[in-house]
Order: sequence, then structure tokens, then C-alpha cells
Amino acid sequence: MPTNINEQTMQPSAITDDDFRLLAQRLPGGILIHKDGKILFANGQASNIIGVENSSSLSGKMLTEFFPPDAWNRLKQSIDEGNHQDGLSGWSADLQLIRTDDKEVHIESTTTKIPFSTGEAFCTTFQDVSQRKKSEKIIHKQANYDTLTNLPNRTLFMDRLTQELIRAKRLKSRVALMFIDLDRFKWVNDTMGHGAGDLLLQEVSSRLQKCLRKSDTVARIGGDEFTAILPDMIRGPHAERVAGSVLTELATPFILDGQEAFISGSVGIAVYPDDAKEMDDLLKNADTAMYRAKNDGRNAFRFYTPDMHEEAQERMELETDLHHALERNELLLNYQPIIDMSNNTVMGVESFIRWNHPRRGSIPPKTFIPLAEEIGLIAEITKWTIRTACFQTQKWRSQKMVIDDFFVSVNLSCTRCRELSTDDKISPILKESGLPPTALVMEITENILSEDEPRAMVMLNKLVDLGVNLWLDDFGTGYSSLSVLKKLPVNGIKIDRAFVPDVTSNPETTVLVEAIMSLAKSLKRRVIGEGVERKDQAEYLIKHGCNWGQGYLYSKAITADEFEEYLAKK
Repeated sequence: MPTNINEQTMQPSAITDDDFRLLAQRLPGGILIHKDGKILFANGQASNIIGVENSSSLSGKMLTEFFPPDAWNRLKQSIDEGNHQDGLSGWSADLQLIRTDDKEVHIESTTTKIPFSTGEAFCTTFQDVSQRKKSEKIIHKQANYDTLTNLPNRTLFMDRLTQELIRAKRLKSRVALMFIDLDRFKWVNDTMGHGAGDLLLQEVSSRLQKCLRKSDTVARIGGDEFTAILPDMIRGPHAERVAGSVLTELATPFILDGQEAFISGSVGIAVYPDDAKEMDDLLKNADTAMYRAKNDGRNAFRFYTPDMHEEAQERMELETDLHHALERNELLLNYQPIIDMSNNTVMGVESFIRWNHPRRGSIPPKTFIPLAEEIGLIAEITKWTIRTACFQTQKWRSQKMVIDDFFVSVNLSCTRCRELSTDDKISPILKESGLPPTALVMEITENILSEDEPRAMVMLNKLVDLGVNLWLDDFGTGYSSLSVLKKLPVNGIKIDRAFVPDVTSNPETTVLVEAIMSLAKSLKRRVIGEGVERKDQAEYLIKHGCNWGQGYLYSKAITADEFEEYLAKK
């Protein structure tokens, strides 16, 4: 019989069953005494947790009425297999309990053997930890999942990749790792707003999950960058099929706030252990392959190949050097004369940027301009180009080295053209240099309308209002040249250099060039021929109404000092 300590005599004295029941009812946790799975006693806290008003109503009930069979069986197995002879240590377990209102609660329990005089029974003490478990689940999700897409974040992605590589090493299997970068995501954010950008990321996450198996992992590791882990994978057809499916899903139009948006994806794939035996190397190689896909035109996937490593190293070095090119005065402009071919007068020049690298020598724009756009240097470089060209041109004009209406043209990417207009960078440059707006020509390409036509038109009209001239470069090479010519506020058209060399020898080219010149004349646009290399080409263009041209027949692109020498000889 349990005993009590008398405070006055400090001698043990018996307590009654009522005393024991009162003590049990006052305890903060739930108590269930049971035998053979049948409840013999329950205290008030146990009845509260289970959801009954009277604890006595639980007597005689089976535990399986309130615990899922698997939960109770696990605890029973632990007890049966235990080696605690005295039962004092007890068996702890986290269990799910089903209340009488069918709500599920989480409990932490300890079950101990009790050797009653009538036979052995069990006492289970427990407490409701549902709220704590809910909080822990929220914290775990915040730490491991992206809040916008609910995909695994970088932390969980790295953990799963680690586990999959350990497993692959043990089973001698392969793991394919994909890096997925969204093309034109920045355009969606800039033109449609960040709300649309968030909707796009959520829809992308749904589409990517459709492309993968349940055993695969797709994660968002930041911005518009996603990854996919494909365990038990071989380099061959399956990885290609997944990558192809990803590209198809991303190329399908997205409807964002009622507007249609088009993007694409660039996917890089590296396979463990074929391409790398360490996780860091696998990550770098998948990233390198993704950049190859992007550089090869986007909307493509590429598997990693060893030659990419050397390219990646070279690209990293080039990127570092480009950051210092302006401050080290390594960038310069060359100028190619634009001639009135009918009288051999120099009307203006087209500026071409060059990078005079201290070790690599002259680096062409096609190599470093895309890199500058990618790493966020294109704005600074473009501003420098316009400023340098304007100051140099005004110098020639003020020193009467050229005709009064002499001009300079600058090539602009369509994106940067809109930014310059919006940020009003051009007007201050013109004022500072003293060059009249009409002496500056901006050469654009027809794809300026491919991303956001309404916004592009607003920006171009602002440039025209400023007094700057617009020329359409590479005319004739795009699929929509005739339609965009009517839309764009350009006053000049440059016939692409791909047509001019064959203009006197290829009948099809002749028809195309004559059609271009006829169309330009009807729309009152000036025509400029590029790539004029022979006298017969110049004569043909003049005959058909194209008096202005540029090309090696007159001069290649030369430095400012060389251009002054060129002028002196004319």
C-alpha cells in the first residue's frame, strides 16, 4: 500500500484510495493505467486530452479506440522487447492520439510496468505537445523550404544531394544534377512587376515538378535559379528526356495576371561519378554546363564536358579583368567612316568599342559585351561609349575637321536603349559635350519590340523627342523586318552587310536589296549600305538610290588619331 510521510511525527502512515485518486487528478499530465490494452484508470487530464467529460467513462475502454493500431503496436513491441526488469526506467514514445471528436493530437508518453497486488499492469503518463510540434514543423519548413514556391531551398537541397551521393557511392549508381536558369525572368519583373514575377516562379515550380519522378528533388536555390536531383540515373536518354521536358514546359506561354508572358530556360547537367566524384565539383560542373547552354543561345540543355572547365576558368578571369577595364583605360573606340558614295564626302562615323587587354590583346565586342550584360556592367560601359563618342565627335566638329552636319552612330542593345532613355543619361551627356542631339545616331535592331513592344515604343519616341536620330541596323535579316519598319520611329535603314557583297552577282540578293531600297524610299527613310568592299557594289547602290555606305572600300574601323590622318588625306 502506498505510504505518506506525516509532517509532525515523520512516521509513515497509510493513505486512502481517495487520497491517491485526488493526487492523480491534480497531476498536470495525463495518466492511464491499463492491462492487456484495456484502460483501468484515467485521470482528469487524460480525459481532457482524449476529449471526454468524465474520466471514469474511460474505464474499460480499449486503448486502440484512441490510438492508431500501428502506434500502440510500436509501443507494445518496445515494452515486450525491453530489458528493464524492474520497469522503473519506462518506455518513452511520441504517439498520435485520436480524440473522441476525431481530432489528432501529438503526445509524448512514458509507460512503466506497475506490479500491483492483483497482477502486473502498465502506467502511461503523457502530455499534449501538438502546439509545440506544430511550431517545430513551421520552423523546420521555414528553414528548409522556399516560402514562395514551397520547394526545398538551398539548405535542404544540399542535404538531399549529400545523402543521394552517399547512397550512390554505396550502391555504385549514378546521380544526375541539373541547374536550371530562367531566361528573360528579369524582363518579366521589370516590365510586368514583381507580383507577376512571383506568380511566374510559382508556376515554374509546378511545371518542373511535373517533369520529375517522385524520387527526384526539384529545389529553388535563389532568384530564378532551380536545381533538380535525379538519383539512380544514367547519363543517357532519361536525363535527356527530363531536360527536354523541362525546356518544353518553360517555353509554353505563362498567363500572369491575365497577360501572356514568354520565357525559356537554360539547363546544365553533370553526372556523378562520371563528371565529378566530389559534391563541390559536381555543383561547379553543372553550373558550367548551364552557362554553356546560355551562351549557345539559351532555350537549350548541355551535358558537362571536360573542355568546359577550362572555358569556365577563362571566363572567370575575363570577368574579373572586365571589372577593371574602364578604370585601367583599356577600352577604346574605333570609328568607321560613313561616306556619301556619290561625291566621296565623309558624312559621319560609326563607333565600335574595343577592349585592349594587356595580356590577351584585342578582344572583340562579341566576346565581352554579352559578358558585360550578364554581370551587370553593360550600363556603365554603354554610358562610357556614348560619352566618349560624343566628346570626340564634338572635338572634330569644333575644330572644323569635318562637315557641319557630321554625326556619330552608337550601337545599343535594345534593353540598354530603354534604360538610357528612362534614366535620362543621354541628355546630360549631350549638354556636357556640346554635341547637338541631331549629331547622335543610335542604331537599334528590330528585336527591340520582341520583349515589350508598348514600353519600347514609349522609350524610342522619347529619344526622338530629344532630337536623337534612330537607325534600324541589320535590316533584312529578321523575320519581321517589313512590319517593324512601319512601327519603329527610325529615319534610317542599314542594309545588312550579308546582302551587299552579293548584290551584283546573286539574283535573289539583288531582288531583296532593291525591294528594301524601294520600301525605304516609299517610307522616306534614308538607306545606308554596310560592307561595301568593291567599286561595282558602290555603283550599284548609288544607281538604286542608296548614296551612303561604309565598308573596306573606304576604310576599316580605325582609331581617332588614324581617322584624323584619314581626313587629312582626303
